[in-house]
Amino acid sequence: MNAEYSAIAAKLKAMYSNFLSKEDYEQLLAKKSVNDVCGYLKSTPGYSEVLSNVNERDIHRGQMEILLNQEMFNEYVSLYNFMDHKKRAIMNFWFMRREVEFLKREIRYIYTHEKRSDDEVNQSRFDAFFETHTKINRDIMHEAKSLSDCIEACKGTPYYEPLQRAENLDADFFSMGMMLDSYYYSAIWHTINRNLSGKQAELFKKLTGSKIDMMNLMWIYRGKRYFDFKPEIIFTYLLPVRYRLAEDVIKQLVNADSIERFVEIVSTSTPYDGLFRDYNKGRFPEGNFREMYNKLAKNIFVNNPESMVAVYAYLSLKQVELNNITTITEGIRYNLNADSLREHIGL
Repeated sequence: MNAEYSAIAAKLKAMYSNFLSKEDYEQLLAKKSVNDVCGYLKSTPGYSEVLSNVNERDIHRGQMEILLNQEMFNEYVSLYNFMDHKKRAIMNFWFMRREVEFLKREIRYIYTHEKRSDDEVNQSRFDAFFETHTKINRDIMHEAKSLSDCIEACKGTPYYEPLQRAENLDADFFSMGMMLDSYYYSAIWHTINRNLSGKQAELFKKLTGSKIDMMNLMWIYRGKRYFDFKPEIIFTYLLPVRYRLAEDVIKQLVNADSIERFVEIVSTSTPYDGLFRDYNKGRFPEGNFREMYNKLAKNIFVNNPESMVAVYAYLSLKQVELNNITTITEGIRYNLNADSLREHIGL
């Protein structure tokens, strides 16, 4: 084992041992209310501490999600404090993803004139790490009434320039979100090249690059199927990173004259043929995407514990667990049966 990462690997192994088991999921699927779910989670090693002061009889779904996300932040901070400066440069991108999601949510409020949710605001304020590490001016952002206000709140951050460019182009909300995502994935790709080398860089590119490739494939698919976008529009929104998708293949996919032809090209000319598995039987590719990425993250985490990418894979797997819990509580809210919910949780 790489001595530089042996302590990190041991810490990750201990944290991973607190993940929910299949039996835990079966117990959760049998619950009839959010309160019952909360009560059960309080009995598990992974969530007993963050839920210890909660009265499960009174908690509602939004409050529980905030606390579970706080547990995610707690684990991130625990790992972050364990790293030296060079490793933190990579860890910062997990935090940066949360900043991007925060910005997209705040910009959505501007465009749609929605009232800011108290739960969402409290969730943002709830975490001290976010408060002390972000350079986004939170006071200006929470009072923002215009896009210019949002941009002002981002002065001195990496987001200022792409948001300002988007404003100059008179971009809509969707376009601004895509520009922020494009900036994020470009930045992490370049940082991998600068801060990692050899097998470390190779593994990180495999995890991140595969995700970017599949996101681009999903975007082309959605643009063609649901929006009937012209090829030049689809090209505009593709993430500007190429891992295992050749440029000529991307051109073929974008210019495919039918969805059937697009799926055929993906299946025969890319390493992501599983993305549209059982497409002709009505299976949604989003489920395949989630399943393929989760499988890759788990494989990398289990087989390469002595690496920086194992930390990132761990955080991805933890997010899957939180998403599963959210899916179960949402299912309970809408009275979905356990068999239906099993199809939508990634194990």
